[in-house]
Amino acid sequence: MKHINKSKLRKISIDNEIYLWKAGHYHLTEFKHSKCAEKVTVYLEGFKNAPLNLLFREEDNDENSIQKWIVGYPNTGIIWLFIENDSNKPQTESVSINLNRPAVIRKIIEYFSSNGWSPKTSNKPFIVSNGLELLDKIDFPNGIK
Repeated sequence: MKHINKSKLRKISIDNEIYLWKAGHYHLTEFKHSKCAEKVTVYLEGFKNAPLNLLFREEDNDENSIQKWIVGYPNTGIIWLFIENDSNKPQTESVSINLNRPAVIRKIIEYFSSNGWSPKTSNKPFIVSNGLELLDKIDFPNGIK
């Protein structure tokens, strides 16, 4: 995976804990349909050995679905869900999620803190290689997607 844009670590406070996070756009070196990927990395301050790493790859779309997630294009850090109406009409956007928004990162941290990520007790990364399949499971607030 080749890193395309550099982003600085940002801070977010949740339940009196400080988390450091960043989102970045990457291009895959091996792919069938699309090289674009977005990666979110989150650390609990003081526990850098156990980050949460989420990878959102267009490659992980279901080929047979009329719904397709577009990752990082045209804007870095944004994932767009398109639904194809039919072969004669252009695709229409229905949902977008902006991984650059602290409110989105907060929801991701809250979800994974309740679903297996334990940075205080682990000494290895918590890796989610197919972030697209989790987007329906996380309850993102209206208006920040």
